[in-house]
Amino acid sequence: MQTVSDSTAFITGGASGIGLGMARAFAAEGAKLALADLNGDDLRKAQHELGATTDVITFTLDVRDRDAMAAAADRTEQELGPVRVLCNNAGVGSGMGGMNLQAMSYQHWDHTLGINLGGVVNGMQTFVPRMIERGGPGHVVNTSSGSGLAVIGGAQFMYCASKFAVTGLSEAIANLLKPHGIGLTLVSPGFVNTRIAETTRGLDPSETATESMDPEYREKLERFEALFEQLGQDPDVVGAMVLNAIHDDQLYCQPDRLMADPIHARCNALLEAMPAETERDRKMTEMIQNARR
Repeated sequence: MQTVSDSTAFITGGASGIGLGMARAFAAEGAKLALADLNGDDLRKAQHELGATTDVITFTLDVRDRDAMAAAADRTEQELGPVRVLCNNAGVGSGMGGMNLQAMSYQHWDHTLGINLGGVVNGMQTFVPRMIERGGPGHVVNTSSGSGLAVIGGAQFMYCASKFAVTGLSEAIANLLKPHGIGLTLVSPGFVNTRIAETTRGLDPSETATESMDPEYREKLERFEALFEQLGQDPDVVGAMVLNAIHDDQLYCQPDRLMADPIHARCNALLEAMPAETERDRKMTEMIQNARR
């Protein structure tokens, strides 16, 4: 899309962090906004701020609720017009249950995958058929993570699982959207000031209070949160990068170089693990290339 001006953008997790950064960038270019979030106070602040620039409606929405997502889509398109830009941005960290093998549970798995992956699936399933029916121009933005491209240490294993899935989904479906005039951008941020750790604890009722955690894991969590405070990017900077990626129809939006070395190491390890090429390999490659023509 050369511009989002006069378009309607639907943004989950849109009241703070990267979602709000995208909303500000889109509003400055003239887009109308539908912001979905679970934090009512943040939604009110965002509507007050952005309502001075453009038309804004808000939804207190759990992205796991498919009926609520469909209702939000209907109301958005009735009040603001067809959604041309869909941003599946809402997300949580794993919490301590997703960092500690002894504490992990089905509840933690369902919570992390339900929001980080299920929220993207629900957004795509709700809005993309409508976008295809209308035809382009349009654009989908899926927020993954640097942890969806390579693993550092493995402490956030549930988070990594959910974000790797968002990466694979986005890469696979991007080519299917192109013939319909719909682009897709995969955003894979590193450290951004998004308050994700605070949000994670607030949304997961199974989380143990920080004060009563095992001291070793409490220390890990505190060190992790401190990194965001020290090194976190301004979400508005990331929002501007996303807008530029939409303009340029870029599949990948990498806000920083945090994962450059881990990505190199992962790719090299995968390639080194492959056996020597055989005639069967050459035939398979040829068959796949012919099938794509």
